[in-house]
Amino acid sequence: MTPFGRYLATLRLNRQVKQKELAEALGVDPSYISAIESGKKPPPSNRVIREIVGELALPKDEEALLWNYADQSIRVMHIPDDLPLETYALIQEFRKSLKSLSAGQVNVIRSVISMERNDCNERLNTNI
Repeated sequence: MTPFGRYLATLRLNRQVKQKELAEALGVDPSYISAIESGKKPPPSNRVIREIVGELALPKDEEALLWNYADQSIRVMHIPDDLPLETYALIQEFRKSLKSLSAGQVNVIRSVISMERNDCNERLNTNI
């Protein structure tokens, strides 16, 4: 299950909307909603997500989370062609080890990425 699929199912169930009802409102097959919620299909197009937001009458905070989970659930990543060669090697290592990363390792990677962002923000604030 993807973050998007799990959250969509939660939103739908909290509103007591059946998959078939949501599918009919969106003009899609109920099996498509099931496949999205189970993670067998990726998040739908932006147009369909906007329709989901409308059909489920999501407030801004739930809408923002839905968009965030849609972004988290993208499975195909397009790598810019102008990266340094060592970055390509890092991406390959990361891709190969994705399934075996522990929660602790994921948190360490997040911390390193966050440190880089914080350093960039500090440099920007210093130069202003």
